[in-house]
Amino acid sequence: MTQAEAPVAENFDHHSPEFRECPHQTMAEMRSRCPVTRSTEHGGFWALLDYQSVFDAARDDDLFNSYPSVGVPASGSPFPILPIESDPPLTQKLRQVTLSAFSPGQAERWRPVARRMVREMVNEFIERGSCDIVGELTTPLPAKLTLTMLGFDESKYLDWVHWVHSMVHDRTHDEEKSGAAVMELFGEIYKHMSERRESGDLGDDLFGRILNGHIDDVPLDDTQILMYTVLMMLGGMDTTSGLTGNVLYAMTQQPELRQALTARADQLEPVTDELLRVYTPTLGLARTVSRDAKFHGASMNAGDRAILMWAAANRDPEVFPDPDTVDLERPNARKQMAFGVGIHRCLGSHLARMMFQEMLGEIIERIPDFRLDGEPERFEDAGEVWAMRKLPIAFTPGPRLAVDDA
Repeated sequence: MTQAEAPVAENFDHHSPEFRECPHQTMAEMRSRCPVTRSTEHGGFWALLDYQSVFDAARDDDLFNSYPSVGVPASGSPFPILPIESDPPLTQKLRQVTLSAFSPGQAERWRPVARRMVREMVNEFIERGSCDIVGELTTPLPAKLTLTMLGFDESKYLDWVHWVHSMVHDRTHDEEKSGAAVMELFGEIYKHMSERRESGDLGDDLFGRILNGHIDDVPLDDTQILMYTVLMMLGGMDTTSGLTGNVLYAMTQQPELRQALTARADQLEPVTDELLRVYTPTLGLARTVSRDAKFHGASMNAGDRAILMWAAANRDPEVFPDPDTVDLERPNARKQMAFGVGIHRCLGSHLARMMFQEMLGEIIERIPDFRLDGEPERFEDAGEVWAMRKLPIAFTPGPRLAVDDA
């Protein structure tokens, strides 16, 4: 199947408002027609929509390159975001700089800190009987914990969140706003870089590890340090909130899901994979085809862009029967690819799971009857991250709890 012969989804634009409203239905329909589809939008790109093609592409870094960009269109950043926009063997060397900070054991060591933060945040609104759960919990918790891990001032989380959200969600429809946010983000990271160096102590926190990072005994340069830190912000301040908001919204719409999760409030770890499978916020990431090649029946050319649609793979009925249904007992839920697969699998996946479990558990325990209290609002662009911007809820007011008991 050549490009000329490939099914063309003329109207498929993953950044469009239409796609944002029903991404899973759109991808399912496209997959049923052809799992490897060509779109003419954004200069043309391939969309990989079934489990096997996404899995194979994610593990073939030689054919599907992550450098120079994992976005369609490219992010517009003047430098590649590291390590996500790199290729082996550089990728493994970059990941080694921070890998131990994101181990399962480290995620568990941060759990008491996350639990205390979650309890403090819920205390702030529980007596009120209403809140925007995204603005008051699911966004600040990952942002503050990420800043704490980096050794930055967590009280300034709203500035960082604004820059990150604009960088991710505004870039295709408000390039000027997004560009300004990126410059402010860069400037703040450079400021922290200078302050650490002037202090004479680079520190042993996450930012200190990056500042001290080496590739083959060569220290990371300032641009590499900058873009590595940008990835920490992108990973920490958007996707975990996105997953949690997606699940909470689904609970307001599906009484049976709320009931099932409430029954497992103290055992959320075993069901996290199924929730990630169905409600993953990261719908897809792109690659660049390195050479002319035949792939799953499609004739791809060197330089072609291809988006690996994780969310479509996660709902492939060939792998997950009745894929749109949440089955908390699903035997193969661990095959989900919400965090990607292969060398670029999300560095912070264990940390993200932990934060999600702490937020969801606290909500189920303390405001179990939460319900929608106004119109929910999604981010304008779901091209990379499909997530709630606002989720107003109401609930029976409850008491503040001692934070020391968290």
